[in-house]
Amino acid sequence: MSASEKKIVELAEQFKDLTIKKQMKILAHKAAHSKLYFKEILEEFEKTLLQSILEKHNYNKLRMSMDIKLHRNTIAKKMEKLKIKEKKKSKYK
Repeated sequence: MSASEKKIVELAEQFKDLTIKKQMKILAHKAAHSKLYFKEILEEFEKTLLQSILEKHNYNKLRMSMDIKLHRNTIAKKMEKLKIKEKKKSKYK
């Protein structure tokens, strides 16, 4: 592993140990200095967050809805708006 790769791993570990608020401040600072528009930044964050929560709940929108206190129809509409495809559920799970 090169020195720059080691530095990236070290920074990632430090970032992981920060609170969500501090992580968000770092990301907000980086986003503020990017060439993206505000709407694009919010959509990207919302899509990434929604995908992670969907994966956590194995794409079960009802369980996800109860966990994050967001109606399942709202989740479905957001998935459609953000072009998030629903994973096919296996019959054998």
